[in-house]
Amino acid sequence: MPEFNHSQNRRCRNHDYRSRCIYMITMLKSKQAPFLSGISRDPKASKISPIVEIYPAGKIIHDCLNLLCRDYRGLRILNRIVMPDHLHFELFVTERTELTLGSMMAAFKSGCTNKFHEEFPQSQLALGKLPLFEKGFNDKIAFKAGAKDAFYEYISDNPRRYLVKKLYPEFFFHKLLINVKGRKCGLYGNIFLLDNPVKSFVKLSREPLKTPDYELKIREWEETIRSGGVLVSPFINPYEKEYRDAAVKNGNGIILITDYRFSDRKKPYKELFDQCAEGRLLIVSTEEFAEPPKAMKYLHAQELNAIAAEIAQLAPRGARLTRRPSS
Repeated sequence: MPEFNHSQNRRCRNHDYRSRCIYMITMLKSKQAPFLSGISRDPKASKISPIVEIYPAGKIIHDCLNLLCRDYRGLRILNRIVMPDHLHFELFVTERTELTLGSMMAAFKSGCTNKFHEEFPQSQLALGKLPLFEKGFNDKIAFKAGAKDAFYEYISDNPRRYLVKKLYPEFFFHKLLINVKGRKCGLYGNIFLLDNPVKSFVKLSREPLKTPDYELKIREWEETIRSGGVLVSPFINPYEKEYRDAAVKNGNGIILITDYRFSDRKKPYKELFDQCAEGRLLIVSTEEFAEPPKAMKYLHAQELNAIAAEIAQLAPRGARLTRRPSS
């Protein structure tokens, strides 16, 4: 189940990448590179608790992250995790920099590759003069209040989520409920989309230009898509669906709020099935109807939008989940 298939090269329009800012950076290892770490379950822990073993390539990355802060004044690593096939770190740029973020990240990646080639000259990477990382990187920018803590929590919880996905694939289907605004809703799909630190609620008027703060919201949704965040909405009208489709095309996750039931035998329809299979969809359903209704009343649409707005505000691991009672 790929977690990071969104763009690694797209940058935020109108953002000054030399400015004081907090980012969550994601970098993918190259296909030829060895695994960076291994994650296993702690047999002594009662709950799912991961043990992360850093492999040699991951150790080199750790060391180079420390050198990054030494080489560039004003950089602080607030949190980091080396996963088997990718790296996350929260970067605090404490003062304006001479170089852009992209230039510093390119130098960091090049340093990691050179160090690996030096320490393992007979490796496939060194002999083929191949890079340790894939091209580019993904950056999420701390625009919203609470983003700094959300990034920190997301990075810290990455190994546990990885382990849950590996050990309990059934968690991604019909076994769980979420409590939202005093009611329990059924879940279908990748529950870990709830933990994405960048989630945006999408709601547009039937006449889009009449939407309050229209330009501001457009910029927010574009940035969410660019940075690999998750859009949350019932996606009722065609204008909202345009943003859903743009996010899907970019490889982002979608949280769809709906009102019809799914069973163990009933699968999401049409294109939703593929998105679910790829781990890019979570359906949150009030389960009021057996089939999708032909028409949506205004008050009912408002109810679904209220649920979407609440979910978009959830911090990582902030969802109140319960197991569905056995039938």
